[in-house]
Amino acid sequence: MLGEKHDLHHEFPEFEKEIHYLKMNNAHFLRFFNEYDEVDDELHRIEQRIETPSDDYTEELKKKRLFYKDELYFMILKHRRKQKLKLIKKEKKRLKKKSKE
Repeated sequence: MLGEKHDLHHEFPEFEKEIHYLKMNNAHFLRFFNEYDEVDDELHRIEQRIETPSDDYTEELKKKRLFYKDELYFMILKHRRKQKLKLIKKEKKRLKKKSKE
């Protein structure tokens, strides 16, 4: 949509906790997050006609934003999967201990 911001918190509201955690604890995620944010800000300025670069440049920025968004999404999913596996392992350990009692 023209002029609409595409920041990650609006794109993935269901992952707000994961985004916050990864920003604080994963330098690679933080770097990509900042790059995504910069590209999104530039595209927003272009859509608002504050800046007027060529169409080719704008399309390249859109592709770049999509690349970062995809990468960030997969990092979020990977983190979420790791968290779930930790919980499963913890629960198995608890059940094993309980069955020995």
